[in-house]
Amino acid sequence: MNGSKPIVSHTAQTQRLFTAVALPSEHKEELWRWVEQDVNELSFRKWTDFRDYHVTLQFMGDVANKDIPELEQALFQAAAAHPPFTLGIGEPGTFGRDGFPRVLWRGVTGQKDCLNQLQQSIVQATEPLGFKPEGRPYRPHITVARSYTGQEPVPASMFQSNDRIGESWEVGEFVLYATRMGQKPMYQIIQTIPLLR
Repeated sequence: MNGSKPIVSHTAQTQRLFTAVALPSEHKEELWRWVEQDVNELSFRKWTDFRDYHVTLQFMGDVANKDIPELEQALFQAAAAHPPFTLGIGEPGTFGRDGFPRVLWRGVTGQKDCLNQLQQSIVQATEPLGFKPEGRPYRPHITVARSYTGQEPVPASMFQSNDRIGESWEVGEFVLYATRMGQKPMYQIIQTIPLLR
């Protein structure tokens, strides 16, 4: 380092990015109503802002601003092989220890095979750019809350209802999100990638 270059902060040079299917506004609102009516009394450290509800496709991590156009080009190419498909909001579930979950989520219903194929195409298109696929299987979900802090286990009855939310919707695009820590909503769309029409 020659000392002549100005020091640029980490956040100015990179952005924390991920690809996702964003939920339509009406589905976000219906899901938030479920949270308010049925689960809001549970003790979780962090509740997802309803405007941030989404189904993650691939987490990219910190990406240099100069590399984002090349990433976007790869995502457009991946999307071009996939026609629109439909998804719906499924039943609740958790990740982590039974009764004391680290994540509360809602699943997805509908054409999940199409969602899985799109996710695989994105992973394959971005791997040559240095983005590594996750080691665990892809499990699409909508994160509702994180880090259960209650003294008593989450009641199992919460997961026994067939509480589907709203009609299915057509997924005609996915988005590239940037994380803005400390802001509400926390996720900002920096690119919208349409599927094949």
